[in-house]
Amino acid sequence: MRKHSIWMDIFLTLITGGLFNLWVQVRQIWDANEMLDDDRFGIFKLIFLSIVTFGIYFAFHEYKMTRALHERLYKMRYPEIEIACGIATFFAMWFFVDSYQQVLMNQWIEKHPRVSLS
Repeated sequence: MRKHSIWMDIFLTLITGGLFNLWVQVRQIWDANEMLDDDRFGIFKLIFLSIVTFGIYFAFHEYKMTRALHERLYKMRYPEIEIACGIATFFAMWFFVDSYQQVLMNQWIEKHPRVSLS
C-alpha cells in the first residue's frame, strides 16, 4: 500500500475516457482491504452486483467503503459524508468519491508508515 496522486488519477481518468478509473477501483479495493485487515471488498462481487442491479450496488459499495475507511482512520463515522458519497456515485460523480477515498487512504499511510527491510 502506498500513497497515490489524486491529480494523476483524475488526469489519467479524463484522458482515457474513464477507463483508468477501473484500475483506480481495483487498486482502492486492494488498499482498503489491506488497510482494514479484511477481505471485505471484492472487485468481482462489485462488478457482478453492479451489473445485476444496473449500477445501484456500485453506489452502495462506495457508501460502504467510505464508511469503513472513516471507521478505521478516525474511529468514528460521518454519516452525512458517507451518504453523500453514495448519492454522488449514483449521479455519476464517482470521481469525486474516489478522490475523497484516496485522501483517506493517503492519510492512513501517513499515520502508519511501513518499515522497509531492504
